[in-house]
Amino acid sequence: MDEPLVPVESIELAWTGIDHAEGLAVDADGTVWAGGEEGQVYRGRLDEEPREIVRLPGRTLGFAVDGQGNAYCATISEPGLFRVTPEGDVALISAGTPERRTAEPNYPAFLPSGFLLFSDSGTWGADDGCIFIVTPDGESRVADTSASRFPNGLAVLDGGRTLAVVESNLPGVSLLSVGKDGSLGDRRVLVQMPGTVPDGLALDARGRLLVSCWAPDAVFVLEPHGRLRLLVHDPHRFVLHEPTNIAFLPGTSRLVAANYGERFLSIFDHDTEGVPPPRPSFRWSG
Repeated sequence: MDEPLVPVESIELAWTGIDHAEGLAVDADGTVWAGGEEGQVYRGRLDEEPREIVRLPGRTLGFAVDGQGNAYCATISEPGLFRVTPEGDVALISAGTPERRTAEPNYPAFLPSGFLLFSDSGTWGADDGCIFIVTPDGESRVADTSASRFPNGLAVLDGGRTLAVVESNLPGVSLLSVGKDGSLGDRRVLVQMPGTVPDGLALDARGRLLVSCWAPDAVFVLEPHGRLRLLVHDPHRFVLHEPTNIAFLPGTSRLVAANYGERFLSIFDHDTEGVPPPRPSFRWSG
């Protein structure tokens, strides 16, 4: 493995004691949301102790945040996508469609147009995953079944015209074209990552995707010419252990990583600021 760009000695820890967070998201004001293995939803600033504001039914996976500061969280014990307000009020946003119920909801992401997408990974090895779309009026439908190899982390590119999708069992990252109505299609493989299990995505200001991995304990940078560079790696798992999801702190080059294999968040620096994910108004009325 290449020498990492970020030395492991520079990684800082925060929120020590949380319960094996897999997903996290950061609001526009720097408020961090993260989940726990028993459905905990944590919220707070990194320089403070997190507050557990609610428990959802089952292990929490990915998070996204809307323009009102509400978080959207996927859970798998009672598979669905939930909205959680900063006060801890909970609403089930989607459990799929009558024809196709959610199996393993994994990672939500907003389009700038206001549609909410989320990956449903399906069963490992069965290549039966899909991506759902939820409209503000509460309708859910299947948006894509072509990126089916355990679809996981999502990132919105090109001002909402392209969706990057981690397919953990490819393993690698695929791209989908996004229509004005939120429709997805024209799948093409962007990069393959043999010997890894990629999980989460973030976007930097130079247009590079950062890919966090369940295995190895590493985050990669995908350069525009297609080369994967190792950003950070902890072979001893002391400060980075199964870093499944990552997010930039607003207006900075600092990244926060959730560690599914440990009880803390990791903080480290990239060489470029992050691009905030779309956070549109989503006045859901299901």
